[in-house]
Amino acid sequence: FIMFVRQFPSSLRVVLSSPQVPFQFQVRQLSELSRKFLIEHDFFNEETESFADPTIDNLLANNKDWVERMRKDNPNFFEELGSPQKPKFLYIGCSDSRVPANQILGLKPGEVFVHRNVGNQMPTSDVNSLAVLEFAVEHLGIQHIIVTGHYDCGAVAESLGCQDLGIVGCWIRHIRDVHRQYIDDLNKVEDPEKKKRCLVELNVIEQCLNVYKTGVVQKKRIETKKETGRAFPRIHGMVFDPKVGILEKLPVNFNHYIKKHGYIYNLYDPKSH
Repeated sequence: FIMFVRQFPSSLRVVLSSPQVPFQFQVRQLSELSRKFLIEHDFFNEETESFADPTIDNLLANNKDWVERMRKDNPNFFEELGSPQKPKFLYIGCSDSRVPANQILGLKPGEVFVHRNVGNQMPTSDVNSLAVLEFAVEHLGIQHIIVTGHYDCGAVAESLGCQDLGIVGCWIRHIRDVHRQYIDDLNKVEDPEKKKRCLVELNVIEQCLNVYKTGVVQKKRIETKKETGRAFPRIHGMVFDPKVGILEKLPVNFNHYIKKHGYIYNLYDPKSH
């Protein structure tokens, strides 16, 4: 980072230090080392240090209030939170601001590893998603992968329309592919809202199958089956309804899918492990 910053021309560093640019830090709360570095490289001057953004200040105030509440409820909360994380769950969900993973699952910080993106996708070619999955399975040893969609999903709604959405459109094309795959079933649903809900559910199912298709999951399931008699991580498809707050598990028999298509997607022979 230091070498990267030093490559900035002085004119650009002056612009970044302008109070008109939304590049603000609470300098007084930084460590002395960070503070010294930022000032030496012209990221801050007296004007930027005194410049305040009420919106961000409110967030920082909210954080302090939250800290006090947590300490009041549990004096050891942050001591426990500062310990190494050992979550049992990986949550793959949508970036929609109405669907916060910890809250809808009723879990505390540190109990669920979270990956979110537009439309709760798990493309097997997306390095970001695959890195999260590998870290969760190999390094955290999670036991359950929860793929969660939600009704009233903007990504699903847009995938049913005819519009060029740029980069977002490229991303939700995965949902269009799910639509194509189940076109005969979806064409039988005449009500537009019901069709969206159906596609939300079908998309979750396909993303669960995408999780299974990965080598890291298949290998871990074979290893744990051999060691404990049960295969982990287990994969669960769920849908959240923001209008009522209920999270429901989809009644899907993934073993049926695996038996039907396993000869195509299996990367390991269980008998060889």
